[in-house]
Amino acid sequence: MKSSSIDKWYGLLFVALAALLLSGCMTRSISNAGNGQNQFYNGELRDQDVLGAMPEQGITDNDIKTALNNARSIFRLPKSSSILLIQSGAMTPDPAMQNALKQFYSVAVFSGIPPNSCSYGESQTKGATVDYPKLLRLTAANGGKDKILVYWGQLESGSENEITKVVSWVPLVGSVLPDETQHMRIVLRVALIDVLTGRWTTFTPQTFENSAVSSRHTRDTKDMKQIMELKTLAYEAAAKEIFERFSL
Repeated sequence: MKSSSIDKWYGLLFVALAALLLSGCMTRSISNAGNGQNQFYNGELRDQDVLGAMPEQGITDNDIKTALNNARSIFRLPKSSSILLIQSGAMTPDPAMQNALKQFYSVAVFSGIPPNSCSYGESQTKGATVDYPKLLRLTAANGGKDKILVYWGQLESGSENEITKVVSWVPLVGSVLPDETQHMRIVLRVALIDVLTGRWTTFTPQTFENSAVSSRHTRDTKDMKQIMELKTLAYEAAAKEIFERFSL
């Protein structure tokens, strides 16, 4: 009897580990947060897609000195500035982020689909290589925008150990948690780029988290409710922090 119980316990452990490994195949971005597949999602923008490409000529010490001297000036984004808003991985930025920023700035939106993805358009990949960061700056300039604001976001879930009450955070991979309290948090990263000079700065706003108890039948609904609540909190706080840090 004891041997049978041990074998059964090991069998359950193997199934749980296998499910965990399978679930780790796909992490979850704020741009692909729903349980259904987002047909437009084709990955995230890379830093080099927005912050600057490799120069055609070799880099000299004078180039570095000039860039450093330019970077020492204060990066400002005064109230009512015009910005081009981009959410990495999304066709258009979330409305909640647009509304949060419109309290302080004039906002236009642009696609965050990666330039090397199939959704970006086959015609864009043929011929000469495009300097995508400069293309973004030219696009913003044509629209009369002073700055480009790009943001990335990741949702993470945590399973609470009922004995130790310690939460282990892992990338959120969908509705795979058992019936328990699901802890979730949202982590954003923001890049501000000056259209005229190409200067940029990045920072991570405040991280928010919440918890919800769900069953198998209510998990999808509770999951999306948690996500929307976290996005609203994070976007409002990020917009306020951007204004407070860069408006003066």
